[in-house]
Amino acid sequence: MFARFQTVSSLPPTVDPADPDRSRQELTDILRRHAGYSGAYFLVSGSTAMRALITLWTTEEDARAASDRTRAATGDVPRPAMVEDTVYEVIDDEPGADPAADPAVVAVAAFDGPMSDAARAATDRVHRRHVIPALQALPGTVRLMILWDHLSRSMRALLLATGPATVDAARGAVDATDPAAGEDPALVSPPDRMERFDVDAADAPIAR
Repeated sequence: MFARFQTVSSLPPTVDPADPDRSRQELTDILRRHAGYSGAYFLVSGSTAMRALITLWTTEEDARAASDRTRAATGDVPRPAMVEDTVYEVIDDEPGADPAADPAVVAVAAFDGPMSDAARAATDRVHRRHVIPALQALPGTVRLMILWDHLSRSMRALLLATGPATVDAARGAVDATDPAAGEDPALVSPPDRMERFDVDAADAPIAR
């Protein structure tokens, strides 16, 4: 599976600020007709008003073709100015302690890279042996996803949770496992930055 992570600093003028749900539903209806579409999360950062869209796709080709397909379906209408638009391979996708719950918050840990093969392998081991199990045991976790961009050799780790209290507790839960134990300190580093988004809506994504 692949994920496309897009962020914009403002909505296009075609979006009615009094009825943003209608525009979001129109986009969702279009996305559902695209080949390989597997769900979406519509996000907003409360601190900066930055908006993000995470869409899930069966293949990398489907993920990269999505904008052209949407443009063909909607015609020449104003588009939001993209701050980021990256396609990632989903290398880990695991349910949390409450997988059937509706996520309200997404925490994103960004590892900007470029990561060497050895650094990626060490980071993968840390995530799979320590980070993911610790978060799966934390009440309120819905879904855990690790994303890899082979072009920039960067990684993002996503924690989808039922509320901010779960996200606040996540760091302590992970640190308590001593996640980098046994790894070369030169190969394992903390995220370059952490971001937090509120979930405006989700289109029934299914963890695989």
